[in-house]
Amino acid sequence: MARSADAARSAPDLPAVLREVARAGKEVGVDHLPAEAAALAERLAAGRFFVACVGQFKRGKSTLLNALVGEPVLPTGVVPVTAVLTVLRHGPCRAARIRLRDGTWREIEPGEIGAYATETENPDNRKGIEAVEVFVPSPLLASGMCLVDTPGLGSVFAGGARMTRAFVPHIDAALVVLGADPPLSGEELALVEEVAQHTDALVFVLNKADRLSPADADEARRFAEQVLARRLRRPVGPLLEVSATERLAGGATRDWARLEAALATLAQRSGRQLAEGAVLRGARRLADRVLQAIDAHREALARPLDESERRLAALREAAAEAERALRDLRPLFAAEQERLGRAFEAERRAFLARAVPRALEELEGGLLAGEPRHRLHRAAMERARGIARRYAEAWVTDVEPRAETLYAVASRRFVELANRSLTRLRESGDAALARLPAEIVPESGFRMPRQFYATDLMLVASAGLGRALAIRLAPRPVALALVRRDARAYLERLLATNSARAVRDLTERVIESRRQLESQLIVALHEVTASAEHAVQQARIQHQAGAAAVAAELARLDGLHRLVASLRP
Repeated sequence: MARSADAARSAPDLPAVLREVARAGKEVGVDHLPAEAAALAERLAAGRFFVACVGQFKRGKSTLLNALVGEPVLPTGVVPVTAVLTVLRHGPCRAARIRLRDGTWREIEPGEIGAYATETENPDNRKGIEAVEVFVPSPLLASGMCLVDTPGLGSVFAGGARMTRAFVPHIDAALVVLGADPPLSGEELALVEEVAQHTDALVFVLNKADRLSPADADEARRFAEQVLARRLRRPVGPLLEVSATERLAGGATRDWARLEAALATLAQRSGRQLAEGAVLRGARRLADRVLQAIDAHREALARPLDESERRLAALREAAAEAERALRDLRPLFAAEQERLGRAFEAERRAFLARAVPRALEELEGGLLAGEPRHRLHRAAMERARGIARRYAEAWVTDVEPRAETLYAVASRRFVELANRSLTRLRESGDAALARLPAEIVPESGFRMPRQFYATDLMLVASAGLGRALAIRLAPRPVALALVRRDARAYLERLLATNSARAVRDLTERVIESRRQLESQLIVALHEVTASAEHAVQQARIQHQAGAAAVAAELARLDGLHRLVASLRP
């Protein structure tokens, strides 16, 4: 694996590096760093590496993981379920624990997992759970492999999708779960591309293959392989057709044996390298944080205390000015937002003008042939529902890239101003500003994942008692005419409603993406200011102790910097 060469060369020194970096971090007051270093060291000793199961919501990821470990340990359901990252690890018996936001762990009963990991029982993660760990005696996990169940993208529950994207940089390998029905969504492809930037170890599966005929499954597989190869600019290897539901029901099916073999090979040939590579990257991040903290402390101490106080006040003012400038752009962006809303609505009107006649023609083409009287209305509504959903989802997939391009153009001035603020701050030469990003990269698309999902308007689809009696008692031609009229009206309403929901989703993604873009810089400014304040506070203590104390502290910081720089793997 391309990313593992450095890890293999540096692995023997990593435990010592982590210990020394942790000690240095504690000396300069970097919060939580010793605990992070200890967690990395423990992970290295255990040879643990994380294979994240990622994909769109309702791809059957939780069911797939249950089938891989051979028992139903993860909650599953007919609605989006997973709300919190859930890690499956090897253990002598089934057990579970939860990690809270303060970093502490608490043991729970395995049967309580749903209370913390599911959207139903922990909506929007109101209980503040960082992760859930489940221990199972699965042979697949005995090598150190940990399977990670992630919240799906595209669900109405956006918080979980943000959690999944935040976890992407920590992925060592990925099990990418695709659906049996093409096309792939734009968000799904973007996720795969993002994951591929962090690891070459990708295993692709086409789940729920039992829902398609062999010919349709083969077509779906070939389509997905072609699209993925174009997006990643390289072959993606075989796309394995599986059915986790069939596997749980009893026995190997389709490509299941090949999936298990691929994961076993990954563990045997690359598991240790993946673990070492992950710990190596983590050690570098920790060392860089310590070096930045040392630089900030040293500069604050080396200057006269009154100068440090003045520089801190100037830094506060510069950060506040940058924040005010960003917020002053809000009215301008609001105008851009209104323009984007009009553009999205124009796209919607064009879609309806094209889609409604075609959808109605398709509805009539195969409506009600041979259906018994008692099923006429239900069958017509189901057909209309399927057509409307397919048209709406295809349109959303088609319009999303154009909407993202429009947003990128609209956000350009915001990014330019943000980068000018960064440049002014960096030109001050304060070491505390080393933690600021060099620049904010111009937006290429939405920062907020898709939340749109098609509604079925089930109450509208119901025949009602009067209509049901009329269909049952009227002559068949009259009954057919009534059902056709209801189905056509239902189809048109579904297309109008779902396209309006899609436009609303795009507009909300513009608002949230702009908010996140602004927040990115503001949070960085606040962190830098807090770091500088801590450095000045420590400098004040040393200056009060006298010149000898200042000189001794400077010498100590210089030595600490040299030590951490020499240790940085």
